[in-house]
Amino acid sequence: MDGPGLSDREQRALAAIEAELRGDRALDRMLRSGRRRRRAVWAGMWAAVTAALFVAASAAVSEALLWGCAAALVLTVVTALPPAVERVRHIRGRVRPRTEA
Repeated sequence: MDGPGLSDREQRALAAIEAELRGDRALDRMLRSGRRRRRAVWAGMWAAVTAALFVAASAAVSEALLWGCAAALVLTVVTALPPAVERVRHIRGRVRPRTEA
């Protein structure tokens, strides 16, 4: 911080706001469960679909199933890659604030 820190009055006000927010269970639940868990569920679902289509395409030797497998693989990578990159950055200690759309 370049300038002076918070005054005593500002620190008390900030502490009161933080205490109020900590007591809000609905907010806490919303912040904990959010987007990451949904993205992980979608990535897992797409991975299962990709595996099933790959097995079906291998057994039936069907071009349509092979194209479906390729499309599902793309969706799996697109869904799973952002959280994986974020996790690697977090492990390496270079965490950037995330902006939610």
